[in-house]
Amino acid sequence: MHKKSGKDHSTARVAAAFVIALVFAVSAVAVPVAVSAERLPVVVVDAGHGGADGGVTGVNSGAKESDLNLAMSRLIGECLESLGFKAVYTRKGRGGLYREEDDNKKSADMAMRGVIIRRASPVAVISVHMNTFHDRSRRGAQVFFDGGSESGRALAQSLQDALNSEFNLPDAGRGFAPLSADKYILKQTSAPSVIVECGFLSNPADEAHLLDADYTARFARAVAAAVSGYFGGA
Repeated sequence: MHKKSGKDHSTARVAAAFVIALVFAVSAVAVPVAVSAERLPVVVVDAGHGGADGGVTGVNSGAKESDLNLAMSRLIGECLESLGFKAVYTRKGRGGLYREEDDNKKSADMAMRGVIIRRASPVAVISVHMNTFHDRSRRGAQVFFDGGSESGRALAQSLQDALNSEFNLPDAGRGFAPLSADKYILKQTSAPSVIVECGFLSNPADEAHLLDADYTARFARAVAAAVSGYFGGA
């Protein structure tokens, strides 16, 4: 058998590498490019407060509003995605949306929320909060909208109707009307934007509900279903 020279081996390795590269190149051309799915409608879910701004606290548990907002926002986002939306979150962790060197952390935090909302080009914005009041008997879920937005008013009404039916009437014995509010978070897009105050942490019964996994899961499903219904979904 003829023994190949070092040059022959080198030439063979180069040829083999060329063949392998050619196979990959042909494969890349032969395999069709996947067609990207149609863009899902985006709903921005904003967990209020965060970082140094903990919001209000539970009357018995001392639970921070910022943590409860974050947990509820995640649940709402998951429910929205199960209904065919894409959830974009302003806040994904417990920290605030500011830098430590910012002089006014609250302003920096709110400004960044506005940036996230505008970049997302959403069909709706849901800002999640927990309420408080000096009278501990006050309880229930309340929805707010920007007074200058008719679409915001309509979405708020859809949400308030759902929350009245499933929670306020059975639990508090009364329903509420959505209220207008002059809030920065409601003015960042022409899309309907609302604030959902999920309940009063100053009320022991509401607080207990908002710390209960089954209740918060039901609440998130109700919010997501109302949003879907507003856009003509099931």
